[in-house]
Amino acid sequence: MTGTEQADAPRVLLFGAGPVGQAIARALEPLAFRVSWYDSREEMAALPGVEVREPDVLAEIAAAGADYTLIVTHEHALDYAFVSAALAGPGGGYLGMIGSRGKRARFFSRLADDGLGEAALARLTCPIGIPELHDRAPEVIAVSVATDLLLRLQASRRLQTAGEAAQKS
Repeated sequence: MTGTEQADAPRVLLFGAGPVGQAIARALEPLAFRVSWYDSREEMAALPGVEVREPDVLAEIAAAGADYTLIVTHEHALDYAFVSAALAGPGGGYLGMIGSRGKRARFFSRLADDGLGEAALARLTCPIGIPELHDRAPEVIAVSVATDLLLRLQASRRLQTAGEAAQKS
């Protein structure tokens, strides 16, 4: 499941191939995104589209950034490693992580203790998706995330179009 193969389609890094990751990959597949999907567990290699890599390599990938990065792994320690790497990297794209408000508070506190400032922390969206949807079913989370990414993409394209029009004036 790799989504649209258009070279100009925005790139999504998806970390985690559990039930939520699988649902998100299915939701994004027919949409205008190029999805690169990763997991650290060997057994996930059986899923079409999943690339299995070691956690340190995955952290390097997260640090490289993409238009949209989604972190939905099976382990809080991995989530933290990928978030830390992504926030320390040069990427300026969307960074989202699955989680509760409690997980968000713990991560933000720990990231601040690790020296990340307000500007870096402002880049992290947790929980992911549409805030008004509180359902924890993987398919609902996936639809919520896909909708959020589409809305962000649409807003980005509007800004780009407006910027190009202003330059021509």
